[in-house]
Amino acid sequence: MCGIIGYVGNKEIIPILLEGLHSLEYRGYDSSGIAIHEGNSLNVVKAAGKLNCLEEILKNNGTKNGKNGHVNCGVGHTRWATHGEASDINAHPHFDRDEKIAVVHNGIIRNYQEVRENLLKAGVHFVSETDTEVIVQLISYNFKNSKSLLHAICTSVNELDGSFALGILFKQEPDKIYAVRKESPIIIGMGENENYLASDSATLSLFVNKIIRLGDNEIAEITKDKVKLYSFKGEEIKKSPQTVTKSNDFLDKKGFKHHLIKEISEQADVISNLLSNHLSATSKDKSARVKLDYINLNPDLLKNIDRILILACGTAYHAGLIGKFVLENLTGIPTEVQFASEFLNTKSLLTKKSLVIGISQSGETADTLSAVKKAKDTGTTFVAITNNPHSELANLAKDHLLISKAGIEVSVAATKTFTAQITMLYLLAIYIAETIGSKKEKSLDLLKQELRLLPQLIDQTILRAEQYQEQVLKYADKPDFVFIGRGINYPIALEAALKLKELSYIHASGYASGEMKHGPIAVLDPKVPVVSIVVPGETYDRVLQNSMEAKSRHAPMIAVAVDGDKKADSIFDTVLHIPPVIEIASPFLTVIPLQFLAYYIAEHLERDIDQPRNLAKSVTVE
Repeated sequence: MCGIIGYVGNKEIIPILLEGLHSLEYRGYDSSGIAIHEGNSLNVVKAAGKLNCLEEILKNNGTKNGKNGHVNCGVGHTRWATHGEASDINAHPHFDRDEKIAVVHNGIIRNYQEVRENLLKAGVHFVSETDTEVIVQLISYNFKNSKSLLHAICTSVNELDGSFALGILFKQEPDKIYAVRKESPIIIGMGENENYLASDSATLSLFVNKIIRLGDNEIAEITKDKVKLYSFKGEEIKKSPQTVTKSNDFLDKKGFKHHLIKEISEQADVISNLLSNHLSATSKDKSARVKLDYINLNPDLLKNIDRILILACGTAYHAGLIGKFVLENLTGIPTEVQFASEFLNTKSLLTKKSLVIGISQSGETADTLSAVKKAKDTGTTFVAITNNPHSELANLAKDHLLISKAGIEVSVAATKTFTAQITMLYLLAIYIAETIGSKKEKSLDLLKQELRLLPQLIDQTILRAEQYQEQVLKYADKPDFVFIGRGINYPIALEAALKLKELSYIHASGYASGEMKHGPIAVLDPKVPVVSIVVPGETYDRVLQNSMEAKSRHAPMIAVAVDGDKKADSIFDTVLHIPPVIEIASPFLTVIPLQFLAYYIAEHLERDIDQPRNLAKSVTVE
């Protein structure tokens, strides 16, 4: 969840490290720091707070940028705290006691207390509260009895239990960076007479177009001219570079005030592109079947699936709940969704006839990767949905990969990646249904035609942003919100509550509307607005009934309802209208006014929209 950048080459180094850190700040932003070689010493500069705090210090101190023609070498880090509060001392990089080694770290060391105690007994002094400091102190301690720096690293990482990506500088090797990976992403960028290190390929694409992804239990020795790879046993490994697409403009807000509002506004284009890639333009086309380029599922296998299990966390979990509804509706195959972090017992759940779907925006979510690996060990078939084709999740999927192609999402709160994920789940459900013949062709054609209309309907919904803003700001002073939905829109209630919490820090809960009377209704009073998702279809009358139960408790009532719904207009205090849409496709539209609700209330409350407190975009710790 932290971001790492490294550089070795002949260019001025501080501007490169800062540019990389700006690109990586979505991964954590409670503190930051850099370590660079300066003459015969390692210079570490770090600061609590956002990256601008570090930049201010760098402007005012004597740290050199390095000169063209000289080898400049250093690493940078932006942090999301796991051990120890955000402070100058706990910020990375961390020194050993002799200030001869500097380390930056993404991940978590599970046995850090045991390692720390052993080092304390050996006379090692610690200055921070972090698990990271045990890494640098352990390497320093082991180096005394090692034949080389590489040997000291190998010895040390084999004593650590956890997930970690490391960037390591040694004072005695001023032109070299060591990188280490175990269950946490770290990637090398290959340039001309220069090489880079970063936590994601998008950041590296700002500088180079060739990368090498470190695999689990691998170490890289990086100089400006070459990269050598080793196993944790110290054995050399050979790998060929991959090509990445340049992402030069992903930090550009394109005139919008925040990345979040830009990304909400991009949803129609994202879905349009996905549909054009996987679905023909008209249902009259004889080749109108869904085409999934990177899926190689045997039809006989699909016809014999006994169950589907979806593993995900956070917003991706909510997408999975919508996927469950669509998959069961179209294929008839029993489908379950589990929090990846709670996936423990695999033997009773899965067989070789089961299909597992793992969903992660970054493809590096530690809980999801851990759960997927357990599932794969049972011999089940695995499909991945991710926005990152170069991720570990994509690597685990191999021949069964769905790329959501939402483009880089800078804002920490997910919006366009959520609707991209549910688009891929709808397409996968149709693909399976067409393959096994579980649904009449005419019924599938009608759904596909509705999907083709979605980009236009989403655009029409987004154009109502100012109207939504005016309607929701009257509730900005409320301390609690309750969101309710039923059937396919119950997950939207959960997602809407999550967005409001993430962005505004207002407490919010999402419920299946029928469950309100079974306890949660006790929280309702005039200070707790209830937001109901009511769209025409099977659940419509029941959601209205549940809303009336809330209204009778004097709760302010808000609805998301389609244009022309006179019942909703008469019952609710405020109605956020959307264009008419069939129930099975409605989540694509119902989520949008609720994204705007969270955004405008958070903006009114002067919250940090793109980097909410305590959060990070890529959750790489369990």
